[in-house]
Amino acid sequence: MKNKKYLSIVICLVFFFYIVVPSVMFAADKCVFTRDLELGSVGEDVRCLQKYLNNSGYIITTNGVGSVGKETNQLKDLTQKAIKKWQLNNGLSATGYFGPLSRQKYESLIGVGGTTISSGAGYSDEMVSILKDKIISLTSELNTLKTGGSASLEEKQAKEDIKKALDMIADAEDAIDDSDETAVSIQKARDNFEDAKDDMFDAVSSYFKNNYSKASSYADNSYDNALDSFEDAGGKTEGDEIENYVEEVENNLDDVENKISEADDNDEDVASAEDLLDEARNKIDEAYDALDNEDYDLAEDLADEANDLGDDAVDAIGEAEEAEGDAQDAIDDAKEAISDAKSEINEADDDGEDVDEAEDLLSEAKDLLNDAEDEFDDENYNDAEGLANDAVSKANDAIDAL
Repeated sequence: MKNKKYLSIVICLVFFFYIVVPSVMFAADKCVFTRDLELGSVGEDVRCLQKYLNNSGYIITTNGVGSVGKETNQLKDLTQKAIKKWQLNNGLSATGYFGPLSRQKYESLIGVGGTTISSGAGYSDEMVSILKDKIISLTSELNTLKTGGSASLEEKQAKEDIKKALDMIADAEDAIDDSDETAVSIQKARDNFEDAKDDMFDAVSSYFKNNYSKASSYADNSYDNALDSFEDAGGKTEGDEIENYVEEVENNLDDVENKISEADDNDEDVASAEDLLDEARNKIDEAYDALDNEDYDLAEDLADEANDLGDDAVDAIGEAEEAEGDAQDAIDDAKEAISDAKSEINEADDDGEDVDEAEDLLSEAKDLLNDAEDEFDDENYNDAEGLANDAVSKANDAIDAL
C-alpha cells in the first residue's frame, strides 16, 4: 500500500554503526590507483576499492563473496553497481567505469598523502550526509535493529518509535512526490521532511549507543516533523480518512432524521424508525471515542454499523402499519382454514371414519390462532403473523390426517 523508498534498515544501519563507523574512526589504508578499473578488471587495487566502497556505505553485498571481510580482487557486476551508486552520489556520471574523474574524486574524499577520513570527530560530514540519505532511502520493513540477547522494554519502545517514524517519513516522501499543493506549501513540506531526516539519523545514532530513551525522543520528533511534512503536502492519514467517513455517516443520519420527521408529519408510524436512528447515533458517538483513542479499525466498524442502522431506520418508516395489515390477513386465513378443517372432520365423523388425530391437530390450530390474536392485541404484529401461519399449517395437517 505504501511506496517504500528506503533500503533495509537492518542492513544499512547495522552495517554503518558496527562496521563503517569503526573503520572510519580507526582509519583504513588509502588505496593507490595507477590505472582505470572496469568490469573484468583483476588485481589488489580492485580489492582495495571494494573495501572502500563497503566501508563508505556503498555495500557490494551483505553476505558471501564481496561482502565486508570477503572482498575479492575481481571487478564483477555487484562491484560495478556499487561504483555506479558511489558515482551518482558524488556528482559523477554513473557509468561503473572507475576512470580518471572517479580516481580524482576518490582522492578528494579520502584525503591526499595517505590521510584518511577524520577519526577525531568519529565520522566526517560527507559520511553523515551519505548515511542520512541512506536511512531515508530504506525500502523494506523494519523488523529488527539488533540481534542477540533479550531486549529491554526501553529498547523495544525505541524500535517501535523508530519504525513508526520511518513509516511516516515514507508517507511524507510519497505525499511530496504526488502533491498538487502550492509551491509555498511544498517547500514547507520539504523543510519539515529534512528536519525529520535529521532527527531520524540522531534517533538511530542514539539507539546504537544504547541510549534508548534519547532514541525514542528523537524518533518522536522525527515522526512529528514527517507528519507535518505529510500534511503540508496535502497527504491524508488513515485517521483523517476514517474521521471523514464517520462525519459522512453522521451527515447521512441527519438526512434519515429528516425523512422520519416528514413521515411523522404525514401520520405514518415512525416508532421503530426512531429507535433504530437512536441506536445509530449511539454508534457514531462510540466511533468518535474510538477515533480519540486512535483505534481506527474500530471507528470504521462502528461507522459501518451506524450506516446500516440508518438504512434500516428508513426501511422501518410505516413498517408497523404494513405489519399490522399482514398479521390481520394471516389471522383471517387461519380462521378460514380452521373452519374448513372442522367441516371436513365433521363430515368424516358422520361417515364413521377415525377422526381422533385430525381433531387433535385441529385443536392445536385453534390454540395457535388464539395465541396469534393475543400477540396482535399486544401490537406484536410479526409474532402474530407467524403464529397465524402456523395455525393454517396445523389446520391443513388435520385435513390430511383424515
